[in-house]
Amino acid sequence: MTDLETQMILAARKGQAQGYKFLMNRYGRQVQLLVAQMVSDMRDVEELTQDVFVRAFEHMSDYDPERASFSTWLSRIAHNIALNHLRTQGYEPLSLNEEQYSPPDVPGWVQDDEATDEAERLTLLDKAIESLRPEERSLLHLRYYEGHSLGQIAEVMEVQTGPLANRLQRIRQKLSKLIGI
Repeated sequence: MTDLETQMILAARKGQAQGYKFLMNRYGRQVQLLVAQMVSDMRDVEELTQDVFVRAFEHMSDYDPERASFSTWLSRIAHNIALNHLRTQGYEPLSLNEEQYSPPDVPGWVQDDEATDEAERLTLLDKAIESLRPEERSLLHLRYYEGHSLGQIAEVMEVQTGPLANRLQRIRQKLSKLIGI
């Protein structure tokens, strides 16, 4: 954490607008991406992102830099708010099966093209990721998009590191099975 970031956290704790503005600018996109990995409706994503910052600013006194980085603490809030939203919406996971998704019909000569194969694999991977539970998508996002360590993710998800590593392995296996590799 930089000195400026520490100063801005202290300013936000004191209710100073410059602290809030700095933290929203610094972490807004990160929070939005995390929420978007769990919630598909962009209107909900925008609203929930705002809710994350409202909750964080209301509870700035609860933030303890000895326990977690500000980024990790904020990610935990975002994760919990998105999960609560999904629960209130009666979330049902998408299922990925051949009736719902099949590769587009293309001429035989195109199917051998490496670029087309790669595009189809990416499309299939996107569909497979969409079929995961929100917690699984969140775990993938934190690990592979944001680059958090397993320890940081364990703090966000409030679980232990060992089982988390096993969960991540199972998710990768599940994705491999879904996309056929």
